[in-house]
Amino acid sequence: TRGTYHFKPGQEMQHDTSPHQVTIDGKKVSAQCASLTLAFSRKLFIQYYPRFTRFECKVFLSKAFDFMDGVCSRCIVDNTSVIVAGGTGPDALIAPEMKYFADMYQTGFVAHAVGDANRSARVERPFHFVENNFLPGRTFVSWHDLNRQAIDWCRNTSDKTFKRALGMIPDEAYIIEKPHLIDLPPYRPPVYVAKHRVVDIEGYVHLDTNRYSVPEALIGKSLEVQKHWRKVIVYDKSRNVAEHDRILDLDGHLKIPHLWPGQNPPATGRFQFTNLL
Repeated sequence: TRGTYHFKPGQEMQHDTSPHQVTIDGKKVSAQCASLTLAFSRKLFIQYYPRFTRFECKVFLSKAFDFMDGVCSRCIVDNTSVIVAGGTGPDALIAPEMKYFADMYQTGFVAHAVGDANRSARVERPFHFVENNFLPGRTFVSWHDLNRQAIDWCRNTSDKTFKRALGMIPDEAYIIEKPHLIDLPPYRPPVYVAKHRVVDIEGYVHLDTNRYSVPEALIGKSLEVQKHWRKVIVYDKSRNVAEHDRILDLDGHLKIPHLWPGQNPPATGRFQFTNLL
């Protein structure tokens, strides 16, 4: 029923994203703020990403579920979410890879009904709080610094801010809700995207708009390149042949995170690799 919503502990969590402007390393950039809120306790978790595909969505939700130390039986998402493959509202089709992800946690994604202004406003309300409380006056040295500060803010400010509708702070309401959350699975596989790339003549593999070095002996070979949130790991069959800190900026510039001994840097200039993922 549309209108005012009242939730039981553990009944529902709500996920959404919103574009924000943030300052990272002295440069103002566009970022996608992802949020997860427990509907009963209003416990909030946020993180920022340079873009938000299903890969980032799974990275975020994995962290969010860990932060909440459990999940609710359903997760409400917006109809434009990357989780939705087609349709709207109760008839929305959840993308198979996201349904598999939800099944692993014994939860389910549900798109809210189109035109349900009350529910939409409730899901989007945390972003107003974030933009007016977390972001003002803050700068960040990196994406990881931004997300570390976001977690600290969730723990020390958001979860300790009195909510009139609750009559208490989220931390206190969470104590009531926690016994009703579904336990996390004992094993949660790492979130990554695997692609095969041929090593170029300079000894690099291409991923997004960046290039990552591998031993020159592998030039011309097709390797598996795994994109994790913080790392890029390269395999030759089952053998780990290179591992790099992943560069998160997507500005189209050539980036060289590592050179192997004796390896020359590639030609300088601007690169824009498309359709790589």
